[in-house]
Amino acid sequence: MNLSLLVTIGIIHIIALASPGPDVALMLRFSARRRVALSAAVGIATGILVHSILSLTGISLLIQAHPLLFTLLRLAGAIYLGWLGLGALRAAFGPVTELKAAGNGAPDNGFWTGLHTNLLNPKALVFFVGLLAAMVGPEVNWLTRTALVVELFVLSLAWFMLLAWGLSSSRAQLRLQAWSRPVNGLCGLLFCSVAGSILWLLVSSAPV
Repeated sequence: MNLSLLVTIGIIHIIALASPGPDVALMLRFSARRRVALSAAVGIATGILVHSILSLTGISLLIQAHPLLFTLLRLAGAIYLGWLGLGALRAAFGPVTELKAAGNGAPDNGFWTGLHTNLLNPKALVFFVGLLAAMVGPEVNWLTRTALVVELFVLSLAWFMLLAWGLSSSRAQLRLQAWSRPVNGLCGLLFCSVAGSILWLLVSSAPV
């Protein structure tokens, strides 16, 4: 087993997890209900698990190699992230209420929303393909590849579970509820900006 490879990829992944993005924004949106936030954390980690398996088995490279399939995936991701963003913006400019747990206020869709947000984010797909394809060569055995999948999943699950628990604490909620408009607005802008950047890339790369 290549321990140095495991450590290197683990460190890179931790830095990526801590970077602001749709997954972190989703945790903020779901933080008002701890159970939903925790289930969303499991959903996001499951999405990362799927991405890592696809990348290490070469399926993600096949997806990128087929322009129409990859375009449809990016379009679906842009639409979904845009929908989440509009929901957050409506909450930001609507009546002042407690921070909602989900875009529709439904208390039980944390896992699926977390899973879809991660899976339909084409930037996550590109990140894992770029990271794993660049660092995991054909000489890396399947024991190391399996360990990498487990490592990425465990690190992701631990990070987002801790984030969900911390954001849903009573102290954090007092601050988040007092800043519900800015929080929802920032989350909405982040979702919409990611969706917009995906759509812009699709339009700019389209054949004339």
